[in-house]
Amino acid sequence: MLRINTSLTYHINKMTHCIAHNISSPLGWTSDENIAAVLEGHHKLQTHEGKWQLKQSFVASLFDDNAVEQRFNSYVGDVGLPLSRFEMLVVLSVKQAAQQADVNLNSSDVGIVIATTKGNVELLSDNNQPHIPRQRTLIGLSANTIARVLGNPNAPHVMCNACISGAHALLFGHRLLQMGRYRQVVVCGCDVQSAFIVSGFQSFHAFSQAPCKPFDLYRDGLNLGEAAATMILSAGKTCNKAWHIEGGAVRNDAYHISSPSKKGEGCYRALAAMGTNEAQELAFVSAHGTATPYNDEMEAKALHRAELQDVPVNALKGIYGHTMGAAGVLETILSMMAVEAQTVLPTAGFSEMGVSKPLLISAQRQASSKPSFVKMLSGFGGCNVAMRWKWADGDANAHNEHNQQGEMPRLMPLRKVDITPNGATIDGNDLNIDNANGTLLTAIYKQWANDYPKFYKMDGLSRLAFAVGELMVKGTDSLPTLALEDNTAIVFVGKSGSLASDVKYQDTISNPDNFFPSPAHFVYTLPNIATGELAIRHEVHGETAFFIASQQDEAQISTLLHTAAMDKEATHVLGGWLEYEDDNHFAAHAQLYKVVRDL
Repeated sequence: MLRINTSLTYHINKMTHCIAHNISSPLGWTSDENIAAVLEGHHKLQTHEGKWQLKQSFVASLFDDNAVEQRFNSYVGDVGLPLSRFEMLVVLSVKQAAQQADVNLNSSDVGIVIATTKGNVELLSDNNQPHIPRQRTLIGLSANTIARVLGNPNAPHVMCNACISGAHALLFGHRLLQMGRYRQVVVCGCDVQSAFIVSGFQSFHAFSQAPCKPFDLYRDGLNLGEAAATMILSAGKTCNKAWHIEGGAVRNDAYHISSPSKKGEGCYRALAAMGTNEAQELAFVSAHGTATPYNDEMEAKALHRAELQDVPVNALKGIYGHTMGAAGVLETILSMMAVEAQTVLPTAGFSEMGVSKPLLISAQRQASSKPSFVKMLSGFGGCNVAMRWKWADGDANAHNEHNQQGEMPRLMPLRKVDITPNGATIDGNDLNIDNANGTLLTAIYKQWANDYPKFYKMDGLSRLAFAVGELMVKGTDSLPTLALEDNTAIVFVGKSGSLASDVKYQDTISNPDNFFPSPAHFVYTLPNIATGELAIRHEVHGETAFFIASQQDEAQISTLLHTAAMDKEATHVLGGWLEYEDDNHFAAHAQLYKVVRDL
């Protein structure tokens, strides 16, 4: 039984600033090397033929063979246990950032947040890094290994929220500091590419066969990239000029699990909740800019709705490709360094406007002395994030810090749902479910919904989330019917994430003689799709998130749910533990809460 502390005593009284950062990418092992390469017009996007024995070529920015291992051995050395490429990259980036600010990673006052979309998914192939224990395909166990190597005593937090993971992790780290949970928070976004990921995007026909062209009339798809990027956040006053977070929000489209809203709904709502006042202080907007037809059009509409069409816009995917979990952190760091250099970075690949709502696309490098920028990202599952950063001195931080004081929101329980293979309960009362001719989740659907045929297309994790949603809102003889309000946040935590779907997709690409990458399976290889399915079903546009943990920890889950309540527009939070291995091994322990704010 999940018992969440619904009344925490923290105060929201601290501003967040960045004290160190690192980018480790094919363009360089430090942030300075990366910004220098970008300013000189370099990139590492190239065509890869026969890579990982894939039949189709693709364009991506990848590390040279053994480059990560060589850098790790020279900079870190022997750590006493084998690490995967993904794990080495995270450790490398974090250690380099920590060294800049002399951060003691061994301290219990330092939190670790890892943002990734697929972690060690390449280990599903028996031939890939066979010396790495296969259980580390579980991202939580991989994160524990990383924390152990770093010497950090705390349980790491893992954000697995599709393409917005990196930026969402920065917002989450900011909230942890506001809560007083840590003194410093290390946020690292990282993903490495593999046959699994590349073949999946190929199955969607989402690739360009040339370096991508964000917002261009002739854009025809994305490129991929790999990198790790780290920012170390700290709370409180600073006497020096520093980067601090002025606002941030995550919103869901509630439209489609793999296609963005045609109106840019979630993206616009994230911008509006973040705050678009004082646009005259913005040097630029760093867009997601994947160079796919739908994404760039959606962002253009959202920016117009937010009245930011007169602010310069750039996108960096034409330099790095889409680095997935690293993108939000990497592109934020480069944007910071650009503002410090009083410049707006160019949008590589852009030459002619290709969206219906004209924007001030930064085609060439241009000067700007303005102190702020906005970072945007969007992802599968309908998730969208917008964050506003400002380069300001200590006096400005202190002024804003005073204005941010306030009590921590409380969570008032409204209803609780528990589902295991043994049955389901609402508020502890057993439900009579006819499960004679199928799985329990299908039986719940037939008895409590039976009006949403898309249920049968969902993976097991999404079906479990769907069942939670139906039982949470449907009335019984003793319970009234509820409705999820528009600004309900949906936050789940689980151990396996999308691993069951990952295994199914891997089966479609494992045999070269029977190679048929399935987009129907690939789209569900992101655990946050489960939150997107709920948002669509209940027309909810609030914050959605999926975290990975190595075990069910009530204190950690309570912290995660409370951070979602810190969004000023959140009226309710639906969330808890959501774990699915197969039809005989699953568990959901979730609650719906009302967010109570003391005036």
